[in-house]
Amino acid sequence: MSYAFFPFLAAACYGIGYLILEKAVAGVNLATLYFTGASLGIVISICYAFWQNETISYSFAKETPSLLLILISATLATGMGWIFTTNAVKNTSAVYAAMGEVSYPLFTVLFAFLFFGVRYFDWTVLLGGALIMIGSFILVYGQIRTKTG
Repeated sequence: MSYAFFPFLAAACYGIGYLILEKAVAGVNLATLYFTGASLGIVISICYAFWQNETISYSFAKETPSLLLILISATLATGMGWIFTTNAVKNTSAVYAAMGEVSYPLFTVLFAFLFFGVRYFDWTVLLGGALIMIGSFILVYGQIRTKTG
């Protein structure tokens, strides 16, 4: 199977995961959820290392300390995203949280431009971004209208 399908497989896993998560957070507090996720993360990391015949090593930090800072920053940003997602699922719904997350490509493009100077935008990126913004606006507007009656 081509790696080109992996983002779609990930999306399918996230979709079913969010729906199951919505049921879980109705009866499990988020601290327990995060601890379970971290524990499973350790098991998954070890299994993945064996499967891919890789070692878990931080020796790169001696040669390139900035890479360790980048790794920590990426992990923290992803962890904060997960905290926001789980709170959104718990306090709204899996469907709303997932639809709201669709806006993350906009932030990826924005941060790529601001932090790394990436400037390979063409009309498809701009049009896709505009559609995502319109969809996100409709989603938030609809959610606010529903709550205010």
